[in-house]
Amino acid sequence: MEQDVQELKRRVSPKLLQARGVSGVGVREGMLTVYLAEDSDAVRRDVAAMVEAEQPGTQVNFVVTGRFRAQS
Repeated sequence: MEQDVQELKRRVSPKLLQARGVSGVGVREGMLTVYLAEDSDAVRRDVAAMVEAEQPGTQVNFVVTGRFRAQS
């Protein structure tokens, strides 16, 4: 099951990372996890629709983190 989620992450990450409001994508506790720059119902709906189109019935875990920044 975790392997399926990792494969899904690999497939949808490029699209999700281009979506406004998404700051990262990962797998956490066996679920696809999308990190949000700020909480927004519109972003959650957009992300859920992208994931549903790729793999119907997949539940998405959202975590509000703010923007990720590279550390020097």
